[in-house]
Amino acid sequence: MEFHFTFKGMDSSPAIAEYAEKKFSKLEKYFYGPVHAQVLFKREKFREICEVILTGDGERIVVKEETDDIYSSIDFAYESLEKQAKKLKEKRKEIRPPRGETEARPVASPGYTVQEVEISPLSTEEAFEIFRKSKDMVFLFYNTDYDKVCCLYRAGDKEIMLVPVLS
Repeated sequence: MEFHFTFKGMDSSPAIAEYAEKKFSKLEKYFYGPVHAQVLFKREKFREICEVILTGDGERIVVKEETDDIYSSIDFAYESLEKQAKKLKEKRKEIRPPRGETEARPVASPGYTVQEVEISPLSTEEAFEIFRKSKDMVFLFYNTDYDKVCCLYRAGDKEIMLVPVLS
């Protein structure tokens, strides 16, 4: 977790920064990727203000707490951030599975079937040899001659190779 501290209207204090870093670093568990925290400590008359902008996983959480003590402002900001981070994590679980879990497979409509195919890196000649020996109508492979995924298929008594071209 990356922190950026700013002090306005008060002297910068390593003790305050360490306390805030220790407190806010606990929030990292609610995010999958890197997290950045921008923390602003401000003193206005008799109020101590802690404003935090937490950015991670494409989300941005902003919290502003003010009390008469900077440490209690940090505590309240942490509680507020934790509530929002938990809510976002739950929302993400409903929308998409966490990393490492496979996404749901597309459901085939009645007009066709879905078949997973393993693609092997082969030269053009090797691919044609394997294709001629097999009884399959279609053969996918990673063509090492073209550095592309290619397709061999049978059209009557001819064998045809498709090489995709990006346009």
